[in-house]
Amino acid sequence: MAGIKIRLLLTVSFFLSIANANRTVFIDPNDAWQVIEGWGTSLCWWANVFGGFPDVRNQVADLVFDLNKGLGLNIIRYNIGGGDNPSHHHMRIGADVPGFWPSIIIGPLMQIKNAAKERGADIFEAFSNSPPYWMTNSGCSSGGQNFSDNLNFNYDDLHADYLTEVVKWYKEQGLIFRTLDPVNEPTVRHWSDYGSQEGCSYSCDPLSNIIKKVAAYLDKKNLSENTTISIADESTIDQEISTIGCIGNDPELHISQYNTHTYWGTQRTQLYDISKQNGKRLWMSEVGFSSSKDMSSSLQLSEEILNDMRNLKPVAWVYWQAIEHAPNGTYGNDYGLVGADFSNSTTPLDIRLSFYGFAQYTKFIRPGYQIISSNDNDTLAAYDADNKTLVLVCTNNNNMSDIWNIDVFKFNISSFIAFRTSNNNETLTLLPNIWNITDGILTYLCPAYSITTWVFFYYSVDRL
Repeated sequence: MAGIKIRLLLTVSFFLSIANANRTVFIDPNDAWQVIEGWGTSLCWWANVFGGFPDVRNQVADLVFDLNKGLGLNIIRYNIGGGDNPSHHHMRIGADVPGFWPSIIIGPLMQIKNAAKERGADIFEAFSNSPPYWMTNSGCSSGGQNFSDNLNFNYDDLHADYLTEVVKWYKEQGLIFRTLDPVNEPTVRHWSDYGSQEGCSYSCDPLSNIIKKVAAYLDKKNLSENTTISIADESTIDQEISTIGCIGNDPELHISQYNTHTYWGTQRTQLYDISKQNGKRLWMSEVGFSSSKDMSSSLQLSEEILNDMRNLKPVAWVYWQAIEHAPNGTYGNDYGLVGADFSNSTTPLDIRLSFYGFAQYTKFIRPGYQIISSNDNDTLAAYDADNKTLVLVCTNNNNMSDIWNIDVFKFNISSFIAFRTSNNNETLTLLPNIWNITDGILTYLCPAYSITTWVFFYYSVDRL
């Protein structure tokens, strides 16, 4: 009798929800967007620390790169450290990334890179935050005096030689960097001497010059067939457009990819149009959000993915640092999906809700999936035609529950499963199978402040 009552209540609830639906989400397989290359992170401070902790290195690598045990990230942005003046002691913990000159050092970053590759990482990009300190005007790898340009023009050739020599060495070891970005956030004037991390400012002409030099050295060392140049990792979308205009589109520069960070800026569709017109691959190569105990950081991350994927349309989306220094369980002063004490490898890792919020995307929308249109700004839709799988990630950023009618009429669904992360002690939790699809519509009561991933398996797709 109790089971019958429960089924009756569910049936009544189902029909009431149709009558009072807050929104209807229509998925259109005829409107296909970008094909995803993957999701990634940068190997900077956290990798510089945990690569040197053999006792937890595999645990950390599992969390970040293993698809079954963690996020399943497959894209690596590898920091070619400049190395600061050894007499300086101003970098934050982990940020004193060692340089590779005068010899290649088998250091902590390499250990994490190897662990990532073992777990399925398959796209590698190298990038530089700063030249070695002795190639700079200030003698410091965190930036120039008063935020000025910091690469000493007498070392243009040597810096290009330095970067490409690292790429060459890795190629000889069997790892190809598909792209190399010689700069990071070059024109926004963040970088001053005696700062907390590596950085280097460039004006337009010096920036163009170092890219020309790197292109020439890639050719000189027979690397350009496998490794091309990406630009320019600006911190804002709008500044990325300006920098692209500064550098130009000369084929001899071997530029294959535009990288933008999305901390600020509004011109997503404009940058997408420019990349398409110029025939360049487009990445969202860095963004991060302050950590939080509740869902606020997860929701901010999710809304950023939605805005970027739907409007900027990059083929890759890269979180800044998966793990950051947050001793004693502190929140808010770091961007980590996982908090850790970088000074003590025995301290337990703090896996945040934002880790699970990111996993709602990374574990299900995999490389090769195609993003397709939905009419709802809070929904990302992707499908894998070969394996007949449709994935929807739905975000409720409101402080009350929403009733969603999800229209998958064009997909002849055979079965589906759902996972949710929320403030209600749900961390990528598999939901009970209590929903039905009626006339191609699934009605769902979406809890406040939650992210839900639907994985639909279908027989066929009805196209125009």
